[in-house]
Amino acid sequence: MAQEQRGPLPPEEQKRTEIALFRYRLIAPLLDHPLSRGEIASHLKAVAAQCYQIPYSKRTTINADTIWRWYAHYKKQSFEGLKPQPRDDAGKSRRIPEGVVQQAIALREELPSRSTPMIIEMLRRDPAVPADLSLKARTLRAILQQRGKSRQQLVAQSKAFRRFEREAANVLWQGDMLVGPYLPDVERPGKYRRTALFCFIDDHSRLIPYGEFFFEESLPRLERVLKVALLRRGIPQSLYVDNGKVYVSLQLQAVCATLGIRAIHSTPYTPNTRGKIERFFGTVRSQFLGEVEAAKVATLEELNSSFQAWVERIYHRTVHSETGQIPLERFQSSIAQHPVRQADPVQLRQAFLWREKRSVTRTATIALQGNRYGVDPLMAGRQVELRFDPFDLAVVEVWQQGKFFGEAQVQKLERARHLSLDRIPPPVEEAPREHVDFLAALRAEHQAQLAQELGTISFAQALRQAADSKDDDQREESE
Repeated sequence: MAQEQRGPLPPEEQKRTEIALFRYRLIAPLLDHPLSRGEIASHLKAVAAQCYQIPYSKRTTINADTIWRWYAHYKKQSFEGLKPQPRDDAGKSRRIPEGVVQQAIALREELPSRSTPMIIEMLRRDPAVPADLSLKARTLRAILQQRGKSRQQLVAQSKAFRRFEREAANVLWQGDMLVGPYLPDVERPGKYRRTALFCFIDDHSRLIPYGEFFFEESLPRLERVLKVALLRRGIPQSLYVDNGKVYVSLQLQAVCATLGIRAIHSTPYTPNTRGKIERFFGTVRSQFLGEVEAAKVATLEELNSSFQAWVERIYHRTVHSETGQIPLERFQSSIAQHPVRQADPVQLRQAFLWREKRSVTRTATIALQGNRYGVDPLMAGRQVELRFDPFDLAVVEVWQQGKFFGEAQVQKLERARHLSLDRIPPPVEEAPREHVDFLAALRAEHQAQLAQELGTISFAQALRQAADSKDDDQREESE
């Protein structure tokens, strides 16, 4: 059930993704800035001279040629090029169950100084852990290291980012979730549901790339906020987030690696290391949520349109007490001197697609979420990777070993969206107001500003235009 909630990968694909993430961390310094041949050689030599806990391997060292090969694969195929080719015996080896790993992580996070042997002793006394499960300190230590939960990593993270500001916009975004107001539940008259605000803030300028309220604290909601933020403000070099379930998901790690973003996690119970986003949330509570209550906001749609208007018309245009500058002006001034990396809509869509492995039947069909799809008869009997938007199961891409084999043809569509997605209630009609509504005025100003700046073009149109342009370029190259 845990896998369904975050739309994760099957065990073998998860293994390949974890290995790819390890490889990505080794080559990441080569991707940040252009390096000379001598600098590259020096980096490769330095990396090869160290010892590592390599995921799913007994080796502890890697030669420079191998690291260079990974770098070349990434430049050619992006994150997919770092994944090892599937083995014929995939899925047959037995490892520590993910549930036990999560328990070990929780014990380490509870007390970072707790040793791995002590964690094993505690797990062995837990009735939920199988008594016959073999737990070796070296294996568990390697897993914790790979997940960023070694004692050294947690101590180092607790000292990071204090009284420090990044030198330019989009070098670092901080992200977190704020508990929002309760709104009426349209499906249960008389009941209310709590909202949650997913949000990112630029460390340098204090600008908000994007934020949105939802009724659910789920991975698809976080993915949506990050995707819109990337389209609006470009791609940051790093994301700094906490250790919440959605932030440590393998899916989010893969998205960041695909787009060349470093994901950094803070130490549990240390909100001071995320001071900028916490300070912004304090501003939201004191300046925005009070107006929400006064205006008697009743729907999620109205809450979000009010929030976007408040951010753009008030927060982004008010002098920040720490920087002494207006966030929007500070951001624009920075990107004029240090241009940011813009998001390619087509690459962005691919990065956020969910992935699941399936075996093609003898009749050249595959099943996903109760739906049935047809594929090329030549694929019968093979194992393929399905890539899809969890909000739209009518379009499913078929991949094998990193190569695209077209879209599957829908034969029976029982579910239009992935089962793990929580429901989004329909909006409620807004009740008439008898007093001056500050948020309503902000929404009107914001809509007028958007109409003036953007005209009638939508994000969907932009994505289609970008995709059509890319297809035209590919056809010209082939001709």
